[in-house]
Amino acid sequence: MQFREKKITIQGEYPIGATITYEDESRKSPAVVIIMGTGKLDRDGNGFGLHSNMYKELAHTFAECGYVSARYDKRGTHGSGGSFNSAGLSDLTNDAISVIRYLKSLPYVDENRILVCGHSEGTMIATLVTEKEETSGLILLGGAGMCIKDALYYQNKRMAEELPSIKGLTGAIMRKSFDLNKQLATIDDMFEKSKETNKEKVYVKGAGMPAKWLREHGAYTSEDFAEILKRYGKPVLAITGKADFQADYHRLDALRAESNIRCFAPEGLTHILRVNDGDNSILNVKKTYRRLIKEPLDAGLIRTIKDWLDGLVHCVY
Repeated sequence: MQFREKKITIQGEYPIGATITYEDESRKSPAVVIIMGTGKLDRDGNGFGLHSNMYKELAHTFAECGYVSARYDKRGTHGSGGSFNSAGLSDLTNDAISVIRYLKSLPYVDENRILVCGHSEGTMIATLVTEKEETSGLILLGGAGMCIKDALYYQNKRMAEELPSIKGLTGAIMRKSFDLNKQLATIDDMFEKSKETNKEKVYVKGAGMPAKWLREHGAYTSEDFAEILKRYGKPVLAITGKADFQADYHRLDALRAESNIRCFAPEGLTHILRVNDGDNSILNVKKTYRRLIKEPLDAGLIRTIKDWLDGLVHCVY
């Protein structure tokens, strides 16, 4: 398929560097805004230590389905202005809305058929967008119905579950140095400190974290996100893999009863949207990701997305 890409700057509160992917300017097409996860990866899903092209591949998938898409750099990174460390969850949500409104203004986009696709933290941002901006559906990858604090809890609990199986001196050292209760208490302390400061960062055990980002994320529970999605009422596709180290697929259980929400928890699907058919230890996650990013996004995931998009034509909500 032949499609075009152009780099642009969208004017939000600060300039937002974005890439528009589209097939045809002669007709109005539905569109998707792609919202990335935490960190400083660029709009394609690439950065130091991880060259995944996740979001670029998703954009190309949407183009194959006849959708215009926009993917963009997070505030204060790469081609976007503002400060990364000063940005809170509300700021990231407003940036996403600026991109949605830009797409709605394009003459070759059907403003009444705008989807939002969020990955990881992007699932949380996409969920919050529904309360502030009209959209026609959501695709939530690796995080639906889960808050940041519970994600951090989950990652540490996964670590604790695996430690007893590590043999030898390495296992003994790790078990001695890792105390789950202390780790969870540190997470709680981090969020509490963010409520008590006007400074840009809070420091926990010498590590600095953005205070506003923590404070605003801490205001939402997983139950809050689930309730927002239930109120939304429009089509939602929620996919969290069973091999995802960073998001708990069990959180989909709170959404399954909703007629507008389709939930999938594929075997082997990781947070970087590839299937891992080898060692699935969280302790080897970096090694696993370095191996998996050489492969394209999982074909089963792409097929599920395309089938769901095809089904939207016949859905009335």
